[in-house]
This record gives sequence, structure tokens and C-alpha cells, in this order.
Amino acid sequence: MFNTKWLSKSEIEDLILSPLSEEEINQCRKKHSLVPVLEDIMIGTTEPGTGGTAYFKFLNHDQPILDCTSQAWSLNLGHAPADVNYAVAVQAQHSNHVRYGYLTPVRIKLVNKLASIAPGQLKGGRVALNNLGGGGAVEAAIRLAYVNSRSGDQIVTFFRGYHGSSLALTGATQQLGIAIRYRPFGIDRWMKTFFPYCYRCPWGYKEGFDGKKDPACQMECLDFVRQHIEQYHISGVAAVLLEPNQGAGGQIPAPVEFLLGLKKICKENKIHLIYDECQTGFGRSGKMWISEYYSEIAQQDVSPDILAATKGAGGGFPLGITLAKPKLKMLSEAEEHSTYSSNPALMAASLVTINILEKQRIPENAAKQGAKITKFLHELEEKYIQIGDIRGPGLFIGVELVKDPETREPDNELVEKFLQAALKNNILFGRSMPILKKSGEMMRNIVKIKPPLIISDEETEEICRLFEKSLHEALQ
Repeated sequence: MFNTKWLSKSEIEDLILSPLSEEEINQCRKKHSLVPVLEDIMIGTTEPGTGGTAYFKFLNHDQPILDCTSQAWSLNLGHAPADVNYAVAVQAQHSNHVRYGYLTPVRIKLVNKLASIAPGQLKGGRVALNNLGGGGAVEAAIRLAYVNSRSGDQIVTFFRGYHGSSLALTGATQQLGIAIRYRPFGIDRWMKTFFPYCYRCPWGYKEGFDGKKDPACQMECLDFVRQHIEQYHISGVAAVLLEPNQGAGGQIPAPVEFLLGLKKICKENKIHLIYDECQTGFGRSGKMWISEYYSEIAQQDVSPDILAATKGAGGGFPLGITLAKPKLKMLSEAEEHSTYSSNPALMAASLVTINILEKQRIPENAAKQGAKITKFLHELEEKYIQIGDIRGPGLFIGVELVKDPETREPDNELVEKFLQAALKNNILFGRSMPILKKSGEMMRNIVKIKPPLIISDEETEEICRLFEKSLHEALQ
């Protein structure tokens, strides 16, 4: 496909693929890396060039690893999907970079495609793209809310939420306490309020399971949010920002009643509702968007005014997407731009990824395999009292492990043992981000099951088998 110019193909392959020495590894790990790195060294797919797979290889691990993390929940089509990589190679032969203001053929096609598949009231609306991922998409959404706001400049966010790690968005994210050694910028702009964590309801309801509210619940959390918006702001509220199903905070889905009520509150107060679908977009919930999943349950539109997405959008390549309903004012060039955010190769990757998701009915497979795993976990729940709650939907699964089903005390230690046992069993699971208290206590007790959406029936059975095996071993 390519003819090289300055280096031979073998020289290039040697630069990229030649074996690492221990000296090289130690120099990088101990001397030159400015950030912490994990112990294992990721080699990549077990089947180079043959298409997306749910398995990958570590350097010093004999067996392939079944990946239930999709590498930060991003590889919806698996590791190194051949179609996506081919798309990038084809596009790169023509152009691999243009400055942000220029349209390219692939940018035109991708923007139009995203507008056509956007959920609910966003369909046919506006689209902004960036190469920064979810943080860039969320910041663009907030800037858009400011441009279209009638008064306020405060943003309502939720405890346990995660929206990015930039200096600004760190303030919107769940406080990480001692994990961060600096004070975020703009923390006066964020108003934190309660998210409907039904399994651990602050109002004392005890029958909220599987992401559904207690039948007796009076939606006090929604009323609390209303009061925040209408009474407790400092300078007026421009928008409400939330993950409809919190990812990093513990796979916590909002009850559909909460989202419907929140949308009504935002409309009544003329403020913008922003969904962060950075983890849930592009099929992981069993629908292209989790907004569509909730709208189907509610039998009415639950979509927001603005939506941010990334992760599964690019088949492993970095792309952030901001969708907006048609009638909002546009952002100016000064308000939304970055050097590499019109990268044609990234857009080719996304255009092909979306086509595959639709043509191969990948979201439907996520719903099917996720339902199998969830059913198995509920059967396992009868056997292991340590399984406190199981939350979906699709392949966006969280399993909350507790010391006692009555007290619901988080069992961080069991999760740690479980993850270690799982890796020995050649399977990789994720876990929730640390929720730190001022007392020094930490809550990090949710196991995440979020494999690539292309997993087969046999791989689903293997996930279930190895989950139980690892849990059994962790309890010994």
C-alpha cells in the first residue's frame, strides 16, 4: 500500500516492533516517565491484521488475556480492528493533517453521519469534533451552554461523576482528595449535588436495586437538585451536566424518572441539559446512545440539549464529539478550535467504526451478551452474599461487592483479591474510581465488566465462568 521515502520498510518495522531489552524498559519506567505506569507491558492483539478481538497480550504473560475493560472502555470493536486500521491507512495516503478550520471530504461525511444518528432532539443538529477526547467534548458542551445561556455561569454536576482531568474539569469530577496535589481552576463554577445512587440512597430507601428506585421512593434527590438550581446558586445556572449512567463512579444508572424530572426542571428554568455519554455512546448500552435506551423505557424523548461523546467513537483512535440541538447558537472559531482537531485519519476511523456498528448490528450484540452476563450474575448472587448489587445495561455492567448484604459495607479488599485472581485466570476486569473521605477511608468496591461489544457467545460464557472462578478463589 505504501512506498516509503526516507526509511526502508524494514527499518520502520524494526523501530516499532523490535524486542525490548530490560535496560530500555527500566530506563523508561524508572528514569524518564513523568507519570506512573502499570507493571505489565501491553503488546497488543493476539491476531495482528486479522480484525478486532477481545483478547490481547502482555509482554511477560504466557497466555492471551480476555479483556473486560476494552482499555478504558474504548475498544468497542476489539483490539486492532482491521477495518478501522485500513481506513486510517487509506486516508493517511491522501492527508493526515489539516488545520481545524478546513473541511475535508471525510470530515463532511462524518459530521453529516453523526447529525443523522444523534438521539432525540439532537437529530439533525450541530456537531463539533476534537482530538482531545471526552474532556474536550465536555468543555465544548459547556462553552456552548455559556454562549446560549440567558444569565448564569454556574454548572450543576453530581457527586461520583467523572468528566475529565483538565485543570477545569477536575473541579466537575468527583473530588479525588489526596490523589491530586493541586487545587483545580474554576471550582466556584461547579455546584455539586446528589446523584440517584439507589443502592445507597441518602434518604434511607433500602429497596433500590439494579439501577431501579425503591418502589416507595418519592424522588427526594430530584427535589434536592431543583432546590440547588432555583435557590442555592451564586450567579445563576447555565447548565446541568451529568452522566445518565455514571461510569467511573461505579456503574450507577439514574432511574428514568429522575432523568425525565431533570429534563423538565431544566426546561422550566431555561437552562441547558448536557449528557456526558463519553462511556455509554456508540453501542455499549445496547443502543447507539444510552439516551435512546432511556427514551425507549420512558416511551418519550429523554435526550438532552447537548451531548458529549468519545471512547467507542473511533475504534481506538482519539476523537471527541459534541452534539447540539439544531436551534442553539454556534460556537465561534475562537471558542472551539485546536491544532489537530480536524485530523482526517481520526475521522476516517470514526466513519468506518459507525458504519460497522450499524451494518453488523453491534449494539444489538451488546444487549444480547450483556443480558446473558447479567442473568448469570443474578443466579450467582443467590450463591455469594458478597454480591450486593448488579447494574447494567448492555455491556456496561457493574457488580458491587460488599462485606454484608444488610449493612452493605464496601469490600475493597475482596475486589483487590478478585482482580488479582482474575488476571491469574487470564481475564482482566476493571474497578470503580476511588471515592475518598476526609477520614481517609476509601470506597472502591465495584467490579466493571465492559468487554468489546463484538464478543461471541463462547466468549460471554468464558467471562461468566472466569468471573465465578476468580470470585471463589478470592474468597478462600
